[in-house]
Amino acid sequence: MKNQLFLFSFLSLFLFACQDQKVEFIILQMNDVYEIAPLEGGKVAGMARVATVRKQLLQENPNVITTLSGDFVSPSLIGTLKYDGQRIAGKQMVEVMNAVGVDYVVPGNHEYDINEDEIQARINESSFEWTTTNVFHVVNGKPVPWEKNGTPFPDHIMYTIDGVDIAFFGSTVPFNKKDYVSYTDKYESVKTVYEKVKDEAEIFIGITHLEEEMDDSLATHFVPQFDLILGGHDHANMKFQFGETVMTKADANAKTVYVHRISYDKATGETSINSELVNIDDSIAEDAEVKQVVDKWVNISNESMAAMGYTPNEVVMITSDTLDGRESSIRYKPTNYPIMTAESFLFAVPDADLAVFNSGSIRLDDQLTGTITEYDILRSFPFGGGVSIVSLKGNVIERILETGTVTNVGIGGYLQLVNAEKKADGWYIKQKKLSTSKSYKLVLPQFVMNGGEKNLEFLANYASSAQSPETFGNVKNDVRDIIMAYFRAEN
Repeated sequence: MKNQLFLFSFLSLFLFACQDQKVEFIILQMNDVYEIAPLEGGKVAGMARVATVRKQLLQENPNVITTLSGDFVSPSLIGTLKYDGQRIAGKQMVEVMNAVGVDYVVPGNHEYDINEDEIQARINESSFEWTTTNVFHVVNGKPVPWEKNGTPFPDHIMYTIDGVDIAFFGSTVPFNKKDYVSYTDKYESVKTVYEKVKDEAEIFIGITHLEEEMDDSLATHFVPQFDLILGGHDHANMKFQFGETVMTKADANAKTVYVHRISYDKATGETSINSELVNIDDSIAEDAEVKQVVDKWVNISNESMAAMGYTPNEVVMITSDTLDGRESSIRYKPTNYPIMTAESFLFAVPDADLAVFNSGSIRLDDQLTGTITEYDILRSFPFGGGVSIVSLKGNVIERILETGTVTNVGIGGYLQLVNAEKKADGWYIKQKKLSTSKSYKLVLPQFVMNGGEKNLEFLANYASSAQSPETFGNVKNDVRDIIMAYFRAEN
């Protein structure tokens, strides 16, 4: 009996000692969040629900680190509106993120959609930490680290639990090249920081705003020692294993979040990661404190839209169809909502031969059905913008169509078409074979006409011959007004 008691005590002490050697923590991961309120009629998403999930995780483990892998200040409908005489420009998102309790972020390319003074104000207002290895602020013509209230962004963040150091650092796609922003190499910058801290930390975590294949290259060729990459930019949830590195991305707008339960064994030096994709939906209660902040900004936006001449709750169409504005659809294939948008261009310019529309202009990342209101259209097209009319030779039209539907699959410059179709023997315009020498009247967004979309920059060479009238009849030349008029006429 004594021997049994001794063995039991020994085993208990052994198990306790083993357990004491393990350090456990949780990472709550978001990326590409533009909307603060629930979507799809309240069924999915909502930052107040994310706050509830975070509080539940804190009850499980006090060491919860909440991250957002870029793109949150812009774009959003609320961000384009004005409050107290100034453009909101992401102020609502920073205030909500502060309330949620976000800890670490890396800049996304869309952070720099807004003006220099606006992004600096948002940085200063944030209570979370920013880190970057490759994004710099151009001041007096020279790249210097961005600062938050006078303190430079660190190139890494070290989080310590029970003597175990966790290094966070990351990279951003150099896609938004404003004059006040400078980028260094998205790979070498991360490798340089890793070499600097590799002997100081036990766990290495990337917070990146890169395309999936870039995360692959980063983990495979530059820093294979990453344990985990918290990715962003692609907007659709995914999980990949690159060698020893786990890389995950959640769905945009916090429709999902990733929860990573991480354990590090001090005795063996081994790290284990259990990653769970969690749906954020109406089964999760909204945190009351965060909801109060969300509601404040929703009310402000309603007042601002009214001042612009819009009536957010006014119905423009009732439909039994589901209008698909999800980025996972509209950037990859012909989809009804962006096609209807292109149809509205022909409604405004009925003598045009064809219309094209760049899917990236729809920032809804949502589906609409039933009663469609002015607010739904406004949040679909937060940037607005007019359309242009231009006559181009068939060889140029063919280049536009090929680039927009083949080269640009998966990005914002993927083109949705009306009156243009590709068959086995080539392109057809209004059911007739395209002639490379004939001129065709094309209607398209001014942004595309001016060469704003990737791989379609060549269109800027023809912009001087385009027309962009202020109105079409009594309809303002703004894609939002055009599609509202079209929906009302068709309903």
